[in-house]
Amino acid sequence: MRIARVAGTDILVNPPVIVLFAAAACLGYLTRGLLLVAAVVVHETAHGAAAFLLGYRLEEIRVFPLGGSLRIGGMSGYDPAAEAFIALAGPVASIFMSMFAMVLKDYGLISLPDGEFFVAINTMIFLINLLPALPLDGGRLFRGILSFRLGIVDATRAVYLSGNIIAGLLALLALCLGPGSPLGLSMAAAAVFLFFAGARERKMAASLAITQAGSKESLLQKKGLLRSKTFVAAYNASGKRVISRFVPGCYNIVFVVGKNGEVLGKATEQEIISGMIRYGYNVRMEQIIRMHNQ
Repeated sequence: MRIARVAGTDILVNPPVIVLFAAAACLGYLTRGLLLVAAVVVHETAHGAAAFLLGYRLEEIRVFPLGGSLRIGGMSGYDPAAEAFIALAGPVASIFMSMFAMVLKDYGLISLPDGEFFVAINTMIFLINLLPALPLDGGRLFRGILSFRLGIVDATRAVYLSGNIIAGLLALLALCLGPGSPLGLSMAAAAVFLFFAGARERKMAASLAITQAGSKESLLQKKGLLRSKTFVAAYNASGKRVISRFVPGCYNIVFVVGKNGEVLGKATEQEIISGMIRYGYNVRMEQIIRMHNQ
């Protein structure tokens, strides 16, 4: 549900957040509800500030119980280092707010119960967002590390699997706490969010791989020098499968081997993308070699 648009950024709130906020207000916990929203907003604003520093634009902030997610525009491909910097900004802001609240509480500048709650909620947001599950910050960090070995698509699948395990554990904890527990309701909502949001990230992985492969030529022209990564693919391997193993930030070159082990030729990322545009995602590598040898 979109509640506002600020400086070109859509602010969306998941329905469970509104339900929990209304319940908190009815039960006399309006102040704590506001503190929770403030903690999430600070966390997500830190992401936006980090993206702005790198020259990107923040298109969307989505708030859900005990966290949020964001969509960044302006990236000409997948950049693990940039994503890591942006992802880390949120947890750093949360733990800073927790420490700041502890200082204010110790000096008696905020009430003890509300101060302890603000410390606890920021610490919880910090810990939850470091979990290896997409689209949480920890999931993006984990995917970035894995992508250098597995490629974007397979790295996303691995983090998607770990996210489903975490979602299952959160759902189990929610059942143990019972429907009358606000924390249990938050965990249940977070479990549902992680499951569906993780599935969406997994579906987007293939297009992300294509985008980063298609932007490699311009990146090479911009930097002048890139590390290379060499792969060997069978003649009948699909273009879609091959690009899923491409390593971000490297210029990937693929040698194609025929039925009898002979080298049919080599293909660059751009040549594979051109073959996929012409013949479809499942184009065989031998077709791409023939196309560029004509």
